[in-house]
Amino acid sequence: MPARAPLYLIVVILWLIPAVPSQVPADDTPITTPPPDTETHATGPSTATSTEQTKIDRVTAFIPLPPAADPPPLESPSQPLDAAGYQTADFATRADSPNPADEIWSAYIDLWKSHYKSPSQPELRSLFGFPVDADVLITDRRGRVAPSELNWRPGSFRVWQTDHFEILSQADDVSSRIVAEALEREYWVWTQIFFPIWSGRNQVAAIVRDWERENTSAADHLKSRSSPARLQHGQRHRVVLLADQESYRATITTAFRNTDTSAVAASTGFYSDTLRLSFFFPQPDLASLHHEICHQLFTEASANASRRRPTRGQTFATATTEDFWLIEGMAGYFESLRYEQSLAYVGGWESPRLQLARYQALIGGVPIASLEDLRGTRDDVQSKPDLARWYSQAALRTHYLMDNAGPTKRRGLLKQLADLYSQTKPNAETSPTSNDAANETNPAAILRALRVDDAHVTRNPAKGDLTTLCLAGCNLTSQGLSKQKPLHGLTWCDLSRLPLTDADVLRLIVDTQQLDQLSLEATQVTNQVTTLLRGANQLRELDLSYTAIDDSALKSIPPSVSTLWLTGTNLTDQAIDTLVALPRLQTIDLQRTTITERGLQRFRQLKPNCQLNPLNIPE
Repeated sequence: MPARAPLYLIVVILWLIPAVPSQVPADDTPITTPPPDTETHATGPSTATSTEQTKIDRVTAFIPLPPAADPPPLESPSQPLDAAGYQTADFATRADSPNPADEIWSAYIDLWKSHYKSPSQPELRSLFGFPVDADVLITDRRGRVAPSELNWRPGSFRVWQTDHFEILSQADDVSSRIVAEALEREYWVWTQIFFPIWSGRNQVAAIVRDWERENTSAADHLKSRSSPARLQHGQRHRVVLLADQESYRATITTAFRNTDTSAVAASTGFYSDTLRLSFFFPQPDLASLHHEICHQLFTEASANASRRRPTRGQTFATATTEDFWLIEGMAGYFESLRYEQSLAYVGGWESPRLQLARYQALIGGVPIASLEDLRGTRDDVQSKPDLARWYSQAALRTHYLMDNAGPTKRRGLLKQLADLYSQTKPNAETSPTSNDAANETNPAAILRALRVDDAHVTRNPAKGDLTTLCLAGCNLTSQGLSKQKPLHGLTWCDLSRLPLTDADVLRLIVDTQQLDQLSLEATQVTNQVTTLLRGANQLRELDLSYTAIDDSALKSIPPSVSTLWLTGTNLTDQAIDTLVALPRLQTIDLQRTTITERGLQRFRQLKPNCQLNPLNIPE
């Protein structure tokens, strides 16, 4: 039997945001080594607060802008964190740092700040290689020779190029251009967040040498140089873009015959570290792209990376390390990349990975995994029976260490990543047990970070549009939620057990066209909230348990609903005809309503294939 090729295989549909369980029961050294340093649902949220929740909990990064862009002024802080009022990647890590290399990182961020404030500045545009009339330079041509694993005929694909990527595409031109633009922006965000690991850091060091930042602007410093400054790029990172999901599945199943084909069939993105290729197909949600490209850049754009194709059977430290949780957890962290007002954001309480983790911990009672639970090699992890929970917990720990645990923890995490991706170090050094002390943390601290409150949302309103939002079990009220802008594009929203009114919910959720799951259990909503359901033609699961709705509210439930939780509401036998008429209804709970046994019997007769009252709630 041939050996299985070492691959990064991410089943994003299953592991990125698995279906939410229904009604779960109650110098060259980039950074220095850190010093050691009961009923249907769970009970209500704790009133504990933490000073951690008053801090900015996400990283702000900058993106290429066209010269005519007019970005808004950088925010003024209610409490100062850095001079601009937001947390850039270098700030939390270099706090109290004696490492001179961190000043180079800080200077790199200042170059980006200068570009943000003055996008038309020619010296800065030249430094980053931006075109004079756009934010990203994209070219395309007819494809001639593709990797042999693809079996593509000449002319059956196009080659799209940016400064840092080459995309072999069988998708349409519009989709190909969208992906090309996304990849280029993502590259620059990655360099800012993971600057100590990036291969371009030495170029930056040479460019910012002797720059007196307090007295000289970035543009003037670049003008003073004897020759124009330009960050040089190496070989482009290669990406394969298939026409659709069916083509994607067929292609990678053929190219990687030794890979688990069932996992391939469920994935939406894939990076092969042996072929140095990423595989995607067009899709509205770019989380899979963020995840896999993060893997690709760590492998190919880190300071000690080799761009040469590995030899057959070569073993990577990232495959054999016992800290594989960090490899996947960091890619899960980068999935949160989103944009708003010409800025990029990574991490934060609104990160997609944290929504499921919050539901599991605060509502489902799932314990926070220990570091020992997470540790294991890639092969160990991929054989776990509950892989979805492992990925969720790995991402949760990485989010906490990057965003909430403080500069020392973040510094240790980046140092560990630098070691893992350093091909110059012996394999034994890539899994040091000393990292256990740096990465271990009190589960109660992680729970505090998950439990969002009014002060936290006031300080850190979610950025960009969200597809998933779970605030169930948090310490949030109408006052805090009023500081959050309305959200578009939600597919899953859980606001259960929060003291929210109709007005709060209707203000927050401004469109329901993509909404798949909505839980308002034990909130203060009434029949008025059902106006939200009009047009929610994709809604599959709805929970209005323990709310003040009555029979008249049911007329607004869309026919797409298959799971309906109405426990403890003011329903009567008159509701039966309306419920029976829902064509796709498969599961419903009507316990603790005023519906009589006669009414329930009538429902069973008219809808015999529908599961009624599955939870057996005690009186």
